[in-house]
Amino acid sequence: MPLTARSIVLGLLAFVRTIVSVVGVLAALAYVGLFVLELVHLHNLALNPFVVRVAHLLAPSILAVSHWFGWRWPSGQTANWAPLLLAVGVAIARSLIDGALDRLDTALQRSWKPAAPRGADTAQANASRYALSAQSESDRTLLLKRYREIEDALKSTARKSCTFLSIDVVGSTEMKRGERETAIAATFQAYEEMVRRIFAQYRVWKDTWTPDGVMACFLDRDLAVAAAQQVLVALAAFNASENQLRTPIAVRCGLNEGEVVIFEDSALEKVADHVIDVAGHMQKHAGADALQISDAVYARLAKPEGFAATGRDVDGFATYEWAPTRPTE
Repeated sequence: MPLTARSIVLGLLAFVRTIVSVVGVLAALAYVGLFVLELVHLHNLALNPFVVRVAHLLAPSILAVSHWFGWRWPSGQTANWAPLLLAVGVAIARSLIDGALDRLDTALQRSWKPAAPRGADTAQANASRYALSAQSESDRTLLLKRYREIEDALKSTARKSCTFLSIDVVGSTEMKRGERETAIAATFQAYEEMVRRIFAQYRVWKDTWTPDGVMACFLDRDLAVAAAQQVLVALAAFNASENQLRTPIAVRCGLNEGEVVIFEDSALEKVADHVIDVAGHMQKHAGADALQISDAVYARLAKPEGFAATGRDVDGFATYEWAPTRPTE
């Protein structure tokens, strides 16, 4: 890599930071060592040539601080805290200098950007022009090439197998008519909390809510089906104990599965895919207090008991339905 003024300056700054750090640590340790030697009177160690050189080097600063506080050095029989105070001072000074150098380094890197490679300005200008429009045959050719590259990249994006569960309250507008606002808010808040608890129990991955409905994504088909069934079963107890409205809450559930381009940081409400659309359509055509699925999903269920064919098609799929009141086959 060729040397530039920028790399030289930043390299020197990094070297200075290293020197300050090393010298600061060694000086602080040396002061602490001299304090300990004076405190415990290790005469043999104190006569070591290396220790003598260090003590001779640091003696002027220790004498200056000792004179200020009226202490003796060497301390003799009384404790002299000057070396310890100097060790603390060195540590603080090292931290302050390092912080200042770090801020200087950051400021230099932000303001002194590396020089653009030759031709980069031209390429950037061309990219901006091509991003706006194709004004010539060569522009159009380049745009088509970029289009193919982007299309290939999108096609190669990994798809994840997901099961989507759509649940919506039946006739929510009518059931709220004439009811107290507090009763409506309390009931629907309790309903949402119940559904969220069940979803968490069955390991929901993502969900997105509307005032009266939810679309949830599960990474396991059978857990998604079990979550929907548990919601339907729990509604009877909910309506008996927590529903403050005159009308019992009833829901429709629809479920579908497939491979979708979705990532860990994807917001479910931002994901658009036909698989999700079919789940919503299954829900809209389901009976009240029932779960509707396609024949393709039904064929893969670990426990298909309780589902019955509806004789209806949704989005080209034959459908099956499950309800808590339906006897197990």
